[in-house]
Parts: sequence; C-alpha cells; structure tokens
Amino acid sequence: MSETTRTVTIPACAEHDGFHAMRVTLPWVCLRCGSPRGEPFETISYDGSRRLGVHGWINPCGHIEKYSEVRAAVAATAWEAA
Repeated sequence: MSETTRTVTIPACAEHDGFHAMRVTLPWVCLRCGSPRGEPFETISYDGSRRLGVHGWINPCGHIEKYSEVRAAVAATAWEAA
C-alpha cells in the first residue's frame, strides 16, 4: 500500500513578513496519532504584522498541528534522508 501525500504551502518561519512561504509534500497523516489529516484548504497566516496565503487543514482526529511542528518534522525527515 502506498502512502498518501499532499503538497501544501505553509509559512517558512514564524515571522514570515507576508512573504516567506515554503511548498512541502507531506505524508498525509497526523503527527501525533498517524490518522489521516483533513483536506487542505486555503487560509491566511498572520505573523503579527503581515498576512500570508497558505494551506490549513483540520484533522478529523482532533489533534492540532502547528506550522512550527510541521516544519520541524520536515527538517527531521530531510536530515534523516541525507
């Protein structure tokens, strides 16, 4: 069975200045429990001064994944693959 993935846009850092985004392809499972994530939708990230168009999702399992947690998981996966 192949793993489902989705390509989404998320803030590249906490203070993105309305500009710093990154496109990532993620395994489409919750970081906490491994259940499928909800469908991605377009939303806005606000860093306190500027808005940035990104994707969001609502996990049916109820777990909330912060963009910082997703970025850390992406970095850890890239580190393991290197």
